[in-house]
Formats: sequence, C-alpha cells, structure tokens
Amino acid sequence: MISSASTLLALLPLALSTPINPRNNNAPLRFGAIAARSASPIHLQTINANGQSFWIGKETATYCPLDPQSQCPPGNQTVFSAGNGGASLDVVVPGGQSIYVAPNGKLSYTIAHSASIPAGSARETFTASIPASNDGDGSVPLGSFTFEGLGGSGFLACPSHKVDSEEGPFPYQVFAGVPGLKDEDVPSGCKSDCLGFSAVIAEYKGDAAAWQCT
Repeated sequence: MISSASTLLALLPLALSTPINPRNNNAPLRFGAIAARSASPIHLQTINANGQSFWIGKETATYCPLDPQSQCPPGNQTVFSAGNGGASLDVVVPGGQSIYVAPNGKLSYTIAHSASIPAGSARETFTASIPASNDGDGSVPLGSFTFEGLGGSGFLACPSHKVDSEEGPFPYQVFAGVPGLKDEDVPSGCKSDCLGFSAVIAEYKGDAAAWQCT
C-alpha cells in the first residue's frame, strides 16, 4: 500500500465524496488519480480529463444538458472506472466514454455518443488495483493505475513548454510510454522533456462524477 500523508491529502476529497455507496466487488473500480514523481513539478498533482486528453495542470472539462442545472452531477472532478482490462470515465451520458491509448501514446477518451477511436489504438491492458486496508485505523487505502500495451508500459507527463521557458512547463499532457511516441507528438516538441510517473489512486464512492467530459 502506498502511504504518504501528502499523497493521502491530495486524494482525500475523492475518497470521501458523498453519498457513499456500498462496494460491489464484481463492479469496476471507480477512482481518482494523481501523479507521483518525487522532486518534480507534477508530484501529487491531479490527473484531469480535458479536450479528449488527460492533463496535469488543467481543470476537468464537463458538460451537462439537464435543466435545471441542479439536476446535474457535480462535474468538477475526473473519476475513472476500470475493470476487465478496460477503462472509462465515470459519467452518466448514454454509451459512456471509453479511455484508450492512441498509437502515438496519447492517453485519450472518446467523445460523448461515439465509440470511435483511431485505428491502431489500445483500449485494453489497463489495470487498477487498491489493496484492502487491514490497518483498522480508518485510513484510506491507495493503489495504482497502469497501462501495458502497444509495446510499452507506464505513463509519461509531457510539458506544454520547456521547463526553463518563460511560459513555464504547465500544463503537462499525459501519454503512455510506447515506442511510437515521437518528438512531434508531444506539446514541447521534444519527448525527452517528458517525465515518467506513477498514477496513484483512491477509490471514489459517490454518485457519477459528471454527465460527460468534453
């Protein structure tokens, strides 16, 4: 079990979301995720869905068509759902929104009302696991979210700009560490700027987090 006080604090809002629903062991695991890379700008930063991609340093982007808006889910955080090798966003929109890795490594999700993904993408070989807590002290157990496909493994955070640029490196776009990743695929134009990281997760126990992510 990953147990860092600062890591726990970063994920606590997700872990304690209400209302709390009973855990069905046969259901997909629902969770929020942060990046873990010690002594780096991305350490303990939230991973959010925005613009059919995942980012560290951008807010979650969502939409809800319901009127009044009070009927909508909160829509202010990114919650994942994973099981049987696949992953998706925890959303209400009919058909859901699947998560996949594009051939160039970009961690992506489908637009609402469409299951279309680029040819050669991988929507399997995702794994999420959280060990059971035996501490008996009320602590929130933490786990990991991983990808092993397309000949690669793990996740990378790639800065929008050079670290030493006037703009600064944020936001960072999330990629999988695949052989097909090229300099021109990443925002800064240089894949060596990317940082490998671990995706640390805590179980989310509330109602659906968003109607849809945009």
